[in-house]
Amino acid sequence: MRFKGYTWHHNPRELTFENEKSVKESVAPFDKCVLQNTGRRNMKITGEGELFGADCLEQFRCLLELFREGGSGVLAIADIPSFYAVFESIKLVGKPKPDVLTYRFVFRELMEARGDKQRETIAAQGENLWDLSYRFGIDIDTLVRLNPQVRRPDVLTAGEVVRLC
Repeated sequence: MRFKGYTWHHNPRELTFENEKSVKESVAPFDKCVLQNTGRRNMKITGEGELFGADCLEQFRCLLELFREGGSGVLAIADIPSFYAVFESIKLVGKPKPDVLTYRFVFRELMEARGDKQRETIAAQGENLWDLSYRFGIDIDTLVRLNPQVRRPDVLTAGEVVRLC
């Protein structure tokens, strides 16, 4: 899992993707109820995991700093298309054990229109092809095919030119 340049050492052991629609119910006297779908709500991603090792407290401090930084970024989770999100909450849970901290987190998807139509872009520090895939609305397989010079899609060099179409 990756967010704004931070990569988790171990994926969370539990992930939940909560998707809902906003539905309004109107009741007319002596008539039927009418449901109106007013659109999809932002997806809520919750999880729980452990930070392992002698540096587990430092790993948590890095996550806490990322949370306090605020703003939004691309959330990349293996086998799921990346999306723009906000880090909504993080907390330590349970009793501390030697070299293990258990934590919970919440991310909230941002549903913004992405209409960029550039032919190429320059990679920023910490970006990868999945980040660009989301930002420009281009399938990751297409980006890989268009950029044979990229040896590892999960690592781009700052300043590297990436073809988008």
